[in-house]
Amino acid sequence: MAIAYIKEDVNQLTIYDLDGKIISRPALPDGKIIASGTDFYVSETDKEYKTYGDDGTLLNTYSKEIGSFVKIIDNRCLFIEGAVLKQYDKNGYDADSTALQLKNSRDRKSNRREKLEKAGSMFITILIILNAIAAGVMTYTEDNTPTEIWLNHFCDISVVIFIIEILIRIFYRKKPLEFFTCEDRGWNLFDLIVTVISSLSFFTGLEGIVGARAIRILRELRLLRVASGISNMKRVLQALLFSLPQISWASLFFILLYYIYGITGVELYGECDEHFSSLHRTFLTLLQLMTMDDWMNITLGVMETNPLAWIYFSTFILFASYILVNLIVGIVVDSLNEVHNQAMSSSTDELTREVDKLEKQLQHVKELISRKENKDNA
Repeated sequence: MAIAYIKEDVNQLTIYDLDGKIISRPALPDGKIIASGTDFYVSETDKEYKTYGDDGTLLNTYSKEIGSFVKIIDNRCLFIEGAVLKQYDKNGYDADSTALQLKNSRDRKSNRREKLEKAGSMFITILIILNAIAAGVMTYTEDNTPTEIWLNHFCDISVVIFIIEILIRIFYRKKPLEFFTCEDRGWNLFDLIVTVISSLSFFTGLEGIVGARAIRILRELRLLRVASGISNMKRVLQALLFSLPQISWASLFFILLYYIYGITGVELYGECDEHFSSLHRTFLTLLQLMTMDDWMNITLGVMETNPLAWIYFSTFILFASYILVNLIVGIVVDSLNEVHNQAMSSSTDELTREVDKLEKQLQHVKELISRKENKDNA
């Protein structure tokens, strides 16, 4: 007997066949009934799908984490698993080993483009690292030696590659202006500026204006692009930029503290110790005290003639070395957490977009199956 209709009552189901006769009256299943075959039906809960026989016996359970139910066709359950449409019988056995691939040519082209972009990004990152190694090696080589000349040629070739890479990133898009308006426009502008500045080394006329060493330093700025090529370094740089407003206010308090203690040090100890002979010399001494660099010799030298000087030194070290420095560290750590939360939120949004895309694919599959059924019935 084939199931024709299922009626849900308060505590049980009533299953009818094609002649209107009652097949069985089983208990209500978990969840909501969403489809039925000839001798089984499917219910849906929050986390899984369940198949039941026409007598109410539980046959199989299918987790939603594995795939999504589409419908029943030819007495088989159709599920989408990732990008694959698969068929199972009522007991959960794979009824169709040749699954239907849902990805179209546009998706494959998009995947090839993503792989190409990842490979290009990896190549540029490796090239930047090799440039960093070359820049370090050149500090140990003498001018006009074969090694120095070879490394210079390598760096020049790298700059040309960076220029070509930037041009590809600009004109590879359908609209070149998207390079300056997309979500990563900040990093794109950063890469463009660094590449343009580093390419100034090709203009030999500038050497007479700023000098050959200055041109070499401009060329080494290309190493900054490693910050935009590694996601973790992006987050660190973003955190530092994000914390600048708060650090500026803490720096203002630093300046006030230095100024007050600087004037006080000149007034109290300027005549007895050369470390406090002038205001700018006192600032340098206070910086030395804050970094704990040979601070004992400075304090003991002053305390020989001023026993109460320990109050001045201890309070300054307490405020500058412990409170303010830890305050700045706390600001940077808080900024890192904020950037991390923003990155997690962005990842969640991207995942939501992927889910929406899969739902559209699921709807498209349902439409195709419906068209096929209508065509077969016609």
